[in-house]
Amino acid sequence: MTADDRPLLVFDVNETISDMREMRRAFEEVGVPGELAATWFASILREGFALAVHGEAQPFAALGRAVARTLFAVHRPDREVEDAVVHVLDGVQRLPVHPDVPGGVTALADAGYRLTALTNGSEATAEGLLERGGIRQHFESVLSVEDAPCWKPASESYAWAGRIWGVPLQRAVMVAVHPWDLHGASRAGMRTVWIDRYGAPYPQYARAPDVRVSDLTRLAARLEGDGAALRD
Repeated sequence: MTADDRPLLVFDVNETISDMREMRRAFEEVGVPGELAATWFASILREGFALAVHGEAQPFAALGRAVARTLFAVHRPDREVEDAVVHVLDGVQRLPVHPDVPGGVTALADAGYRLTALTNGSEATAEGLLERGGIRQHFESVLSVEDAPCWKPASESYAWAGRIWGVPLQRAVMVAVHPWDLHGASRAGMRTVWIDRYGAPYPQYARAPDVRVSDLTRLAARLEGDGAALRD
């Protein structure tokens, strides 16, 4: 596969690049169960998706604050609620990348793939994460749906990003851990790569990914060994 044949690789950010498991600590530090971190993140997505149904959007941080206040009404933190909310939101700014990310991203960039990121979070948060992970230089752009009509997985979000990239969506590949993101990207015309770090079954109701690997290092190796894996 020549450089001209290679598709644009589009990376989701939250959980695909960032290790959201570290959010458990932020919740535990305010005196509530660490398991609430997963509930908090899933609830943010739920609210964002609900707004997207109506073509509306709110910033990730705004939804994150609102959801945290709701959780802290039931699970009382060891400090003032607003202080606990701030602590949790600050935790997002300290997240690390998954261990496989630096090597995998570098290998893909070295192989000549164009890389970009498309996040439901803020651009600044994504930029900070890539900088901390030492990989920002490999991404030609970082886009946030905060500037789009609505969140992923609405088709409008991928179409909006494609116009900015100047690339037909058929020439772009969504790389994500979330089946809902891949399903939305596929419906919008993109090809898809599922990063299945935990050996989970892929939901039968979602469009199957074009490529399935356990981490980004293996994705780079897969594409090196099988140049046709993501070819038009």
